[in-house]
Amino acid sequence: MKPVTYNIALVKPNDDERKETLRTLADNGIRHLNLNNALLEHFIVTPDAVPKYEKDMKEYGLSFKDAHAPWGTWKDPGVPVETEHEQIILRHKMALRLCNRFGVTSIAYHTANTFNSIYGANLTLDDYYNMLLRSMEELLPDAQRLGVVLALENQWTPLNQSAYLLKAVRHFDTEWLGICYDTGHGNLTEHGKDFPGKTVVPPIWNDIQLPVVWEENFIEKVQPYLINCHLHDNDGINDQHKLPGTGTIDWKRIMKNLAAAPRLQCIQSEVNMSKSDAPSLEKLVSTFTALTDGSF
Repeated sequence: MKPVTYNIALVKPNDDERKETLRTLADNGIRHLNLNNALLEHFIVTPDAVPKYEKDMKEYGLSFKDAHAPWGTWKDPGVPVETEHEQIILRHKMALRLCNRFGVTSIAYHTANTFNSIYGANLTLDDYYNMLLRSMEELLPDAQRLGVVLALENQWTPLNQSAYLLKAVRHFDTEWLGICYDTGHGNLTEHGKDFPGKTVVPPIWNDIQLPVVWEENFIEKVQPYLINCHLHDNDGINDQHKLPGTGTIDWKRIMKNLAAAPRLQCIQSEVNMSKSDAPSLEKLVSTFTALTDGSF
């Protein structure tokens, strides 16, 4: 099985706290970390932080293995607003350069959350999709030159249904573009229909005035194109980012598909470790060890 990488809150206000956090992670058996969106944005606006992290991570035997691009309402590559497009692309190009500097070879992208109430009432799903293609066309030359594979993440929004993700990847037909599978998002798109009136899925679809496309066998559909993955659990209603085994996801199915994914680079924990009920680092590491060695 592939190496495990951990998404941990790493933006620290001072040198001592950063060093202590990294030391604690290493002491608990963690070796690989996710260069997450918060850290990338921190590096973009605070460049003197980059060599500090390089030095400290080397000291504690840590490395970044994968990345998550800056994301949000005005940052995603599928945002169909012309006035925002140039700065969105510049931000992502800077992120790719930081990935290269840290030896990261894959980065996950939220495509766009398709809010017509924010971007414009007359936009269609094709408007979002066409902007996503335009953004990928602009980013792929940099990705290839810098050795970083772009991975489009599944969410529970219209632009992130499997049909659109697969259509985008097949459109370019390149080894530098693939898919990131998020287990929590997959569980919502497959099982949110079992909780009418409760699930978080319909609101974004309602905003663009489209009926929800509930999915089946999502991971099986995208398996040939998987580059990286985000593993966490939930109840099928909310995106809770819980420890695997504490929700309703079928982990044997997930791990079987990941083991057979021909392009998969690594396996990532995206368990939320900032919540009051978060597991201990020891429990987190032992759970992902069990997932990857087949003893879960």
